[in-house]
Amino acid sequence: MDTTIRNEVEKINIDAILIRDVPLAPLCSYRTGGDADLLGTPSNLSELRALLAYASEHGLSITVLGGGTNVLVSDRGVRGLTILTTRLHQVHVRGTLLCAQAGLSVDKTIQIAIEHSLCGLELLGGLPGTIGGAVRGNAGANGVWLSDFVEWVDYIDMDGTLGRVFRSEMDFSYKHSCFSSNNYVIYEVVLRLIPNKETSEAMRMREQSRRKRFVAGQFDYPSAGCMFKNPEGYSAGKLIDQAKLNTLTVGGAAVSHKHANFIINRSGDATSMDMYRLSQQIAEHVEKSEHIKLEREVQLIGQW
Repeated sequence: MDTTIRNEVEKINIDAILIRDVPLAPLCSYRTGGDADLLGTPSNLSELRALLAYASEHGLSITVLGGGTNVLVSDRGVRGLTILTTRLHQVHVRGTLLCAQAGLSVDKTIQIAIEHSLCGLELLGGLPGTIGGAVRGNAGANGVWLSDFVEWVDYIDMDGTLGRVFRSEMDFSYKHSCFSSNNYVIYEVVLRLIPNKETSEAMRMREQSRRKRFVAGQFDYPSAGCMFKNPEGYSAGKLIDQAKLNTLTVGGAAVSHKHANFIINRSGDATSMDMYRLSQQIAEHVEKSEHIKLEREVQLIGQW
């Protein structure tokens, strides 16, 4: 596997893929947060490596942002270089292997799989975000986990070295993979899916899963979906219900009346700090009344 591309990096016009002082709120599902000092928008491996080389040369910290669906960006913004992966969206299919770049949306990945008579992902229909982010956090729904289908993942480390990790090495667990605790940038995900010529039934299952998310109110207001992980043996939403926190608000942030584990930007002008403080209050109330600690699923990004 190729591990160095110094000549390619030198040929990249870095100014063409770097933007300064970019508002991140429009790129995130909460619609809150400050600006990125620098936003890099790579569309291929060479550009991604060039951005990493630029950050290294200038001593910049690196933050990776995909679909912006499971993150809360600080109102104070993000220092250094933020890499937006959504232009990395190429995909190809080889037999039962579907190979998708990290920035491809989960829903588009499912659609392409069905179009190629491959199944397994339908019950993840409507899952927001990118396939790279979904692998990083081992996304799941309706009893199906992305880790069930991952064959291998190609990643880039901070030195620009291309590496590969196989499923058995990825330390998958509930809402966790090895990428949850390292600073590698996922470049491409390879899924091994199941041949299935019943594409109409697969499409029906996908749409049914999508509808369930709409009925649950996930898209009624700006939201990142579930704020907290489910403690072992418990539902975070039910614990919040039992603590009678359904009417709790902080500024423009509120607990959803349809799903207590959703914190929503009900007013449309909430701040990230509103969201953060409300999540803190919820966790404190639940620990006090139910004697169970809630762990935040949503990732905090930027200066807090």
